Amino acid sequence: MLRLGLVAGTSGNVSAREGELVHITPSGLPYPEMTVDDLVTLALDGTVVNGYREPSSERRVHLAVYTARPDARALVHSHSVHATAWSFLGEPLDTGTEELEDAAGGPVLTAPFEPTGSDEIAAAALEALGERQAVLLGRHGVLAVGASPARAVDVCAAVERQAQVAWLLRGA
Repeated sequence: MLRLGLVAGTSGNVSAREGELVHITPSGLPYPEMTVDDLVTLALDGTVVNGYREPSSERRVHLAVYTARPDARALVHSHSVHATAWSFLGEPLDTGTEELEDAAGGPVLTAPFEPTGSDEIAAAALEALGERQAVLLGRHGVLAVGASPARAVDVCAAVERQAQVAWLLRGA
């Protein structure tokens, strides 16, 4: 994610579901320093099962999606520049391209702004996501669903590229 420009510093987070457990990146740890031992394992109710670090502040979003979407195996939350900027508009990201359809399952809706780490952002994200593979979190970034973390990163990258296209179409 860092190499692709989808995050900077310690922004964003990644999780993967394994049965009834969720492995998630810790809060506030730079990606180049992170190892597998830094991951935090949660039960679907949010209870920490394993790990010594604080789990991502966006764990409520991850857990809500895993609870509602049994097909979700991995989630990536990125803060890529163009897609995050688009999320401030409160509009769907809809370039009408096959790339967006293939990656996200259609137009990417924008959830209303809610405070980071709150139950409200989790509910808003879940509602706007629906059955698609991506959602824009209002004034916050992208949340992507995938069969693996690598696939979810691919979805984030495709959404970022489509946001770049959308801005070009607007003449920005």
